Amino acid sequence: MAFALLVAAWSFTGFRLEAEHDLVDKNAKVRQEGLATIVSENFSQVLDRARLLSLVSAEWFDGNRTDAKNRLAAMRSADRVFLRIALYDEKRKLVYASSPDSDSETLSDAIRVSLEQPADAGDPILRVGPISTLQEKAWQVPLLFPVVGRDGKVQGVFLAVLDLGYILDVYQGVDIGPSGAIQVLQDNGDEIARARQGGLEYSHETWGTTRIPRGQGGTQSLITDLFADGHADIVSYRRLDHYPFLIVISRNFEELLSDYAANRARSKNYLWLFTACIAGLTVWLVRSTRGRERLFDALVAADLDKQQLIVQLKDQKRHALELASNDTLTGLSNRRMFHEMGTSHLTQAKRSRKHYGLMYIDLDRFKSVNDTLGHHVGDLLLQVVAARLRSALRESDVIARIGGDEFSVLLTGLDSVDDIAVIAGKIIQSISQPCPNLDGHELRVSPSIGIAVFPQDGHKMEKLSRHADAAMYQSKQAGRGRFTFYDPALNPTNDRQFELEQSLPGAIANHELILYFQPKVRLSDLRIVGMEALVRWQHPTHGLILPGEFIPMAETTGLDVPLGDWVADACCRQLAQWQAQGLAPIPVAINVSARQLVDAQLPRRIAGFLASHGVDASLLEVEITEGSLVASIDVANKVLHDLESLGVTIALDDFGNGYSSLAYISTLPIHTIKIDRSFINDIRNNPQNVAIVDSIVTLAHKLKMRVIAEGVEVLDQLIHLKTIGCDEVQGYLLSRPVPAEAARKLIAQSILTPPQ
Repeated sequence: MAFALLVAAWSFTGFRLEAEHDLVDKNAKVRQEGLATIVSENFSQVLDRARLLSLVSAEWFDGNRTDAKNRLAAMRSADRVFLRIALYDEKRKLVYASSPDSDSETLSDAIRVSLEQPADAGDPILRVGPISTLQEKAWQVPLLFPVVGRDGKVQGVFLAVLDLGYILDVYQGVDIGPSGAIQVLQDNGDEIARARQGGLEYSHETWGTTRIPRGQGGTQSLITDLFADGHADIVSYRRLDHYPFLIVISRNFEELLSDYAANRARSKNYLWLFTACIAGLTVWLVRSTRGRERLFDALVAADLDKQQLIVQLKDQKRHALELASNDTLTGLSNRRMFHEMGTSHLTQAKRSRKHYGLMYIDLDRFKSVNDTLGHHVGDLLLQVVAARLRSALRESDVIARIGGDEFSVLLTGLDSVDDIAVIAGKIIQSISQPCPNLDGHELRVSPSIGIAVFPQDGHKMEKLSRHADAAMYQSKQAGRGRFTFYDPALNPTNDRQFELEQSLPGAIANHELILYFQPKVRLSDLRIVGMEALVRWQHPTHGLILPGEFIPMAETTGLDVPLGDWVADACCRQLAQWQAQGLAPIPVAINVSARQLVDAQLPRRIAGFLASHGVDASLLEVEITEGSLVASIDVANKVLHDLESLGVTIALDDFGNGYSSLAYISTLPIHTIKIDRSFINDIRNNPQNVAIVDSIVTLAHKLKMRVIAEGVEVLDQLIHLKTIGCDEVQGYLLSRPVPAEAARKLIAQSILTPPQ
């Protein structure tokens, strides 16, 4: 019996310790892999911006030197991560630089190699230039992008000097432990920079390919002696897509296991103690066979030992529950426990006539305390605030720290709503008192409080919390150090937006969307030669909702792709219906979002919509914006060519409000330019706008593109556009967007005469 108990105890403890070891290992890998992914994505975004600068610099060699210089200067000044940018021609002559600086001989050699690198149809080649051996320039990483012309030849090299220290400094506040390190390596293993919790380190080692495996995508983890110091490290790394860099996050494995090792030693001590007790008890029982009294005493002693073990296990369980439900800094409930306790109280409140109030409390200007005096002083201040909240409230009230310097309080069982205001004033008075002896500092902070009252402001914790949070921000806007009760007038838009965001997927699936159509009129004879399809939402509660309210919401939530598919399918269906009614076929344009434009499957789906409704591809036109081309120009270019191969025409909408030039657009399969309405609005009074529109029309015609003017609202605009040779117009002067039936009548009418 005793032997079986010992075996069970040792087995259970061994299993638990092994599980804890695996959990520590797993949590460390998940955390480090997440950090490696974040750093990699941020670094990739910086490299993408450098690449965008190199694409802009190509305009220099196309003859647009002034435009290129101005755009490069504006884009570089808005991005502090680039210390210097420069442009060299094919003879290695410096033609543009954001700041004067002499180039080293090794950098000149790297520029020569980049010029000699043959160009292909793929992505431009990125080379990492030589890193200076001077410590003050150790964090400056020169990036070299060959500038490729339209003929595929290298015209020059674009240099962007990256401040890697500025990038890594963002992660100095990340807790990676004393031994933790964030490293940036080149793909060949050369170390560029290393950051630890104490700051950036100057250590350019050559790693080769022996410590970290090559050829693996995504984020990987392994345990190895990374720094060859005889200590095992847990290493998470991620190779950047399209760029020759490797992000490595590491931490000493022994450091990670320090708490586990202490717990393991403590558990083994308990087991050895327990084993010794059982062994002693067994010996004592063997020697005590002479009397039942001694045997009974031995059984009692053994039972007491078992009870002590049970008590210890219960204490450990209670401690684990406390850690899971309490904030470790203040000892208050955490967000999860507050939500559970609050939900329980509100369930009881529904059967009571008492009043309940939910407070959101935020400390004013707390960030400046952390930034100026350090986080340890901020932690001391939070502990003082937590103690003052406890003293100002009753035992029945629920107090929690929900994150950072935010606290939440649920006032329970009040006789009057006025009592909430009294308690809020008491809290403000208590917290606003000076806080002395905080590591030698005396601080004074004030709270901003937002209050939501049950049940008028909500029946559930989620809604009460949202309203209390809105009221708290109203307190901050009103001057801080005060409390504000929730007023529905504070955020009706947010509630409506939240409701619309939740119901938009169902609206797409349940066909609550409808299409309106606005005609495009040819200026030579005022004949309708096309339509633009514009989506509306026929909401069952809010009525007709315009696209400006829900299109940005769809793009933010990733619903713009299914929404765009619905519009394309509905447009093909309407074209087929008009053909069946005997109308003369005219093309209809649909808008395509940036996310759709980088979806390689978009042409296949549009081909399916056309085929299912029996509509010719020439009757469908897609409209894109300049901004949608910036995200991934290579994928977008392929998608546009695939659409063109179907027979679909392509128009560039809102031309003139982005970075594109007609010379650049001519490399894409664009058939139509739509001039942005901002140039048309003031075309009668602004000579600069007149010159811009005239130039666009002239250049577009030379590139064999049609030109459509948007936003034509008065007759003078129409006359001027016809005078300068604009092909088509679209705007309220001729027709507002109308439903399908009204659009059918306009198509049958054929001619649209503007009002005199």
